[in-house]
Amino acid sequence: MMRIAICDDETGTCSEIENLILAFAKSHALQVATEVFYSGESLYVAILEQNCFDLVFLDIQLLRLDGVQIGKQIREQLGNEKLSIVYISSKESYAMSLFQVRPLDFLIKPITAQSIADILEKFLRLTQLNQQIFSFSMGKTINRLYLDEILYFACNGKKIEIYTASGIQEFYGGMQSVWEQVEGKGFWMIHKSFIVNSAFVAVYRYDAVQMTDKTILPISQRFRKSMKEHLTEAYRKG
Repeated sequence: MMRIAICDDETGTCSEIENLILAFAKSHALQVATEVFYSGESLYVAILEQNCFDLVFLDIQLLRLDGVQIGKQIREQLGNEKLSIVYISSKESYAMSLFQVRPLDFLIKPITAQSIADILEKFLRLTQLNQQIFSFSMGKTINRLYLDEILYFACNGKKIEIYTASGIQEFYGGMQSVWEQVEGKGFWMIHKSFIVNSAFVAVYRYDAVQMTDKTILPISQRFRKSMKEHLTEAYRKG
């Protein structure tokens, strides 16, 4: 069951998005539950009390508590990185300013059936990727972690350290073998000693990234061009 929230102070927009979502679900044999909110405050309370949504379509230009503020509260105050946020706006100029909220996508009005379908297909594809596993060995034991649990990998001598929200795990190995497992699955190599999960990058600078756990990791000169290309591609699709 995919649980989707829709938040816009225009009732017509909410109804339009909800109908398009339900039509997509029916045509793709998906189980979807939708819930509509007409204010940022009511959405935030629902997330705070229930934490039951997988995806939210969120208008940027809400009255009082706007979409940008809600997004920051979801990420920073609630520490919720798994809820996928799709911003709704009539303007395209917001994209780069919302990097810290790490939205899944941007839905530019007027809304079409194709734009909703593209977003839902992207969400389904990334959800499937996030359920993939990273495997590593410690002695005779094989350990596994879901990729969406991993913030970043760090090389420390002959050991690889895996940083997650719940702690650090380590194993003997090389970064190349790590990269072979995670390449193309939302991870970026930013340095010969660091591979980061792009979903947990809170702030991007030319020579460094800050992760959601406040760790700052360097981007070596070798990888600065590829990082710029990753970001350009991400926001071109958005």
